[in-house]
Amino acid sequence: MRSNGSVERYTAEEIGERDGWDCGLCQDPVDRAYRHPDPRSPSIDHVRTIAAGGTDTKENVRLTHWGCNHERNASTPLGTVEEAEARRAVLLRIPTLRAYAEGLKAEDMVRSSQAFHSPERYRAKLARRVERYEREGR
Repeated sequence: MRSNGSVERYTAEEIGERDGWDCGLCQDPVDRAYRHPDPRSPSIDHVRTIAAGGTDTKENVRLTHWGCNHERNASTPLGTVEEAEARRAVLLRIPTLRAYAEGLKAEDMVRSSQAFHSPERYRAKLARRVERYEREGR
């Protein structure tokens, strides 16, 4: 993590206060009373993942539900056509993905990525996780 830049100390409470206790992914309120492993519990998400070169600083983290954060994993939404073209260029260099990548259009990649990372999708996924968590009687 240090090779990505500075590392800063912070707590979930501190980030929650800053973010108004709203999930940065599904946009719904996060109740600080829930505790892990409840999918509704507070969690810290790196906006730009550490694996993608993001820093471990307050400006690169946001409050999320643990379930939303787990759903996102290390997936980062594409924001621009340029980002999509860069990702497509990487895929073109992988022999087993070249044919797939040749059929991709940057605009469609951005549109698909934005739909995949929509608050509605995160809300629906979180609801299913909560249902399963409660059904299993945890």
